[in-house]
Amino acid sequence: MLADFKPVLSGILAFGEKMVKALVCRGPHTVAALVLLLVGLVLAGSGLARAASLVVDAETGQVISADAPNHLWYPASLTKMMTVYVALSEIEAGRLSFDDAIKVSAHAAGQSPVKFGLKAGQTITVREAVNAAIVASANDAAVALAEKVAGSEPAFAERMTAMARSLGMARTVFRNASGLPDDGQVTTARDMAVLATALLRDYPEHYPLFNQRAVTIGKRSRGTVNSILGSYSGADGFKTGFTCGSGYNLVASATRDGRRLIGVVLGSANRGQRLLDMTALLNRAFAAKADAGVGLAELASVVTVADTGTAPTILSGGACRAAVGEDGGTITSAARLSGWGIVFGAYPERGKAEQALKSAKGSLGQLVKGGRPAIVQKAYEGTARYSAMLVGLDQQTAGKACKALWEKQAYCLALSPQVLSNPDSVWR
Repeated sequence: MLADFKPVLSGILAFGEKMVKALVCRGPHTVAALVLLLVGLVLAGSGLARAASLVVDAETGQVISADAPNHLWYPASLTKMMTVYVALSEIEAGRLSFDDAIKVSAHAAGQSPVKFGLKAGQTITVREAVNAAIVASANDAAVALAEKVAGSEPAFAERMTAMARSLGMARTVFRNASGLPDDGQVTTARDMAVLATALLRDYPEHYPLFNQRAVTIGKRSRGTVNSILGSYSGADGFKTGFTCGSGYNLVASATRDGRRLIGVVLGSANRGQRLLDMTALLNRAFAAKADAGVGLAELASVVTVADTGTAPTILSGGACRAAVGEDGGTITSAARLSGWGIVFGAYPERGKAEQALKSAKGSLGQLVKGGRPAIVQKAYEGTARYSAMLVGLDQQTAGKACKALWEKQAYCLALSPQVLSNPDSVWR
């Protein structure tokens, strides 16, 4: 394994030599911090790192600890931090107000769970949309807000990426406002720390939005999905995120003795582990001596071969089936399919695929409890069609489900994990 790793190690050490020479005048603590960062990158390159993390001093920008900080990752609902940042920039510029009305579109109302339950044609305020996106991680609210600002979600996503570049988020690309799975939507632990720092720096008066414990729209209320707000002393804001591709993500900010730290955890195995990971990171960082060290801007240059390529898929199979209720929703990428799957047909329109999926789920009931809904676009003889599917099942459940549908004269095809994971596979 080390033989395969030598080119990466050589590149890192060469960069480290240049950085040490440039930074040695800043003192031994700076050099020591850089060495620790390089060691973290070496471990990431060796394939030993399963997750990414970073802790930074919010005031000085000093990176206190980092593990795979520039490795590409799927942001999941951490995306909504940028959705809100762009909205706040519009409010600051006078082009938008918290009191402005938003008419919820069918596209926004039709977003996959988690969502607030907004209805097409319903009117909400910008403030309600912001609160629901932050507190309840509501995908429908995030998309409604995006459409209000930019006219369409794709146009808003372009704004998000442009804003990311202007803030110095070197490797982040946004494709939607919610964080629902998209292979092209990626970030890094470093970039998310940059965004969190920007929110604190640029809109301090609005930072309390990220410390709310509940949100109400009309007669419906939702509690916060961010459990660290109540479990860690001094924690007062930012965001959670989850998809099967990303694992469990968290950006948190906390203060102790007048010192504010920002922590980022990407790819924890479950909610509890995510909380433990962040707690340990912050505890170690608060206990560390506050020396001048490598900054976020300098860290952007430490990108190795190990940080290139596609973002990892963290959870699959049973582990992913057990992940319920944060940002899961309907799978739309073939790269996210796992376990055994059953397909109910392929349709020329997504809406018809959604109807078929809903009908099949209703017919099968508890028999497919734990299955993940999926609508995946595939090309058949040059024509795009949408496959209505349930995935993340075991072989026995997939077989029983298809048998039940066959008895009702309905179409069903069971697909093995090998078929689902093969990008060249075609089913209909």
